[in-house]
Amino acid sequence: MRSSPSTSCSLADTDYARGYLAVVVPVVVLLGVFTYERLVQTSLEDVVALAAMQRIRRWYGTILPGAGRYFPLPGTRAAPNELIDIGLRLSWRGVFSTLSSAIAGVNCIVAGAGAALAASSVTGPGGTVVTGVVTAAVLAVLHGLYQERRYARVLALLRQVESAPPHDAAQHP
Repeated sequence: MRSSPSTSCSLADTDYARGYLAVVVPVVVLLGVFTYERLVQTSLEDVVALAAMQRIRRWYGTILPGAGRYFPLPGTRAAPNELIDIGLRLSWRGVFSTLSSAIAGVNCIVAGAGAALAASSVTGPGGTVVTGVVTAAVLAVLHGLYQERRYARVLALLRQVESAPPHDAAQHP
């Protein structure tokens, strides 16, 4: 049964839908924020672990003459070395190629839709799309800045470790 456009009512126009969305959208956004944060943490842990593995490979390559050929250090972006530059990007654009950024993007869209729905219940239909798009864009920028700041902090710590003199366990029992 079809109704005419002047008398049609969508589910989102009901009080039940607004109440339901007012509860569900913040919960989904909060779950997205927690997921995003954990993915950023695990990505940073991967960067630190990979740097430690490369330090070990370098050390093993110096144990005996000729050992370096058994522990080659990656110098190119060949298939076996694809993970070498994770987190070591020289550009902020690399932040968009992480799984955490994909989750952040979806979360920003959900938050933007929630902001548009909230705006429509307060101000009516005018300006809701703009509110949603602006909210999603601002949140996307904030997610990107946060992730870049975290990566920069870890990379600075890794550079400190790399520049520190080697520690000889045999000299310090």
